[in-house]
Amino acid sequence: MLPVKIIMADDEPGVLLLLKSILEELEGAIVVGTAENANDAIKLVKNKSPDLAFLDIELPDMRGTELADNLRKIKPDLPIVFITAHHQYSLEAFKLYASDYILKPIDQERVKKTFRRIHHMLKISELGNPPLDLQTSRISINLGNERVFMNLNDILYIEKAGRHTIICCVNGKFKTRLTLQELEQYLGSAFFRSHKSYIINTFRIDRVVNYPNSSYYEVKFKDCKDVALLSRDRVHELMKYTNYNF
Repeated sequence: MLPVKIIMADDEPGVLLLLKSILEELEGAIVVGTAENANDAIKLVKNKSPDLAFLDIELPDMRGTELADNLRKIKPDLPIVFITAHHQYSLEAFKLYASDYILKPIDQERVKKTFRRIHHMLKISELGNPPLDLQTSRISINLGNERVFMNLNDILYIEKAGRHTIICCVNGKFKTRLTLQELEQYLGSAFFRSHKSYIINTFRIDRVVNYPNSSYYEVKFKDCKDVALLSRDRVHELMKYTNYNF
């Protein structure tokens, strides 16, 4: 696969420099342009035809979500990663527009993980068998003679159950023979391996319940009676991962 051409837009020059330095260390990444406002970002997409865009969600001349709409009119399949200092924007962005999001201050490992996941998806797409729709953030699963398409944001948690894996969504449960490891590479960074048998959608967490004599916590989700498990040795990692406090 040819290198992934990347453009980025942020009104903070220091953020652009940091992102550029992180990405250019990665195999397969090439930054072809940076912009400090939305209009220059639009010109970059027209002139450079990038494969991936990193966009600040609050630019001086346009909201990042509005910019995303404009860029998709030029290049409909362009994967977009939002950069934001405000956690409250991340869910809106992830639901409607983005392949992923990154919180400020920039975490180098998060940037690397995000790029590698999207790079992998673009490589699979180039081979003609894309399991994940980067534009709508969906995953598709073969279930017997059916292929079910589900929005990543609709997934509450994923559980290993014997030889099968159960994907619990807001509209029901789906059983697949794909392993947690196989599914994990197609999920967005909102998903967290909370336990050896569970992956949880951190956007969907309602409560984490501590039972003092137990070896794990229970993770509860809004409008769902089921619970997922969180290992005690993963609690601090979840706090760092989500900026939540338990």
